[in-house]
Amino acid sequence: MTADLETNEILIFSADSHAPEMGSSQRSAPIFHQYGRLAIVDFPGSVTQSPVPDAAPGAELTPTEALGRRGFERRNSAQARAKKQDRRFQGLSWEGAPGDGPGPIHPPGMAMVENRPAQPGAPIATPLSARLTGRVAVGLVIVSGPQPQLVFSAEDQTLVVAEVQNGLSFLANEAPKKGVTFVHDIELLTVDAAEVTSGNDFDAYEAPWRDAALEQLGHAPGDAGTAAYAEALRQKHGTDWAYVAFFTKYRIAHFAYARLGGPRLVMHFDNDGWGPDQIDRVFAHETGHIFNAPDEYAQSGCDCGGAWGHFGEPNRNCATCAPNGGEKCIMQSNDWAMCAATKLHLGYDGLPDRNGVPIA
Repeated sequence: MTADLETNEILIFSADSHAPEMGSSQRSAPIFHQYGRLAIVDFPGSVTQSPVPDAAPGAELTPTEALGRRGFERRNSAQARAKKQDRRFQGLSWEGAPGDGPGPIHPPGMAMVENRPAQPGAPIATPLSARLTGRVAVGLVIVSGPQPQLVFSAEDQTLVVAEVQNGLSFLANEAPKKGVTFVHDIELLTVDAAEVTSGNDFDAYEAPWRDAALEQLGHAPGDAGTAAYAEALRQKHGTDWAYVAFFTKYRIAHFAYARLGGPRLVMHFDNDGWGPDQIDRVFAHETGHIFNAPDEYAQSGCDCGGAWGHFGEPNRNCATCAPNGGEKCIMQSNDWAMCAATKLHLGYDGLPDRNGVPIA
């Protein structure tokens, strides 16, 4: 078991990031993550972690490689495992809880508010995240500000990487053919943007620090720059798909949101009342939106209709209309579970027949 997932992930070193070097007994193991020349593979059974070199001969690990390794080590630490085995709010609907509990994963009364239309000037020639298959570039951008409360410490950075890694391992493990690999590119940036402290407009809060970060990355502001950055990552790593995940301590309009179909996801480090140690499940949920999966909890305003994702599947696990409120599912509640409808929304390869019709 890795962290609290039903996986047996090990970290290996590869001289070639496109062709990880594995022993003969590991070659059939699915690759869940790549961080440059480091790969995390899932090998169910008795295979255990072998020592991983700190660097290739004559070359140190890059920042992305080093953070990927640190994140993996944190996931497998006794302290982190204990926290994962005793999660607060386990199984709670993403509607949150009144009083001292966490808030809703999306603002109440604003169903899928993060999925508003793209801003003008943000054309995407080809879809960046049409379905969750193959290799997916993830641009993880951790943005610090000039004030102490806006700064990510090295420990904070490692926690974010570990949580993102755990959330994406869940999604990779749910793929029937285990054919999804997340290819990571991590940027640790410090900007000198002023913090917006009032208002209710998402972009007003986000734009100052996000656009300053995009400028450092060599891209235009707004959705156009974010899409261009995602496309650049896809080209750089030769992946099928790509999206960008921004983490910040700047105040934002809501603690987690994503654009339906990509290319961007935004999260606050504090993760509301869910807490930083539960970023993983919130991140997995928001990544579901990146790959066109809808919300399934009642407060989102969902219904059991529509045609969502690659297969145009109705939202039949919506809590307001599914039998008995629906199944446990990452798009409905704080659980490591995925319903059949969400697998169709995500567009996984190798799904079983539906009503006698083969699914590609």
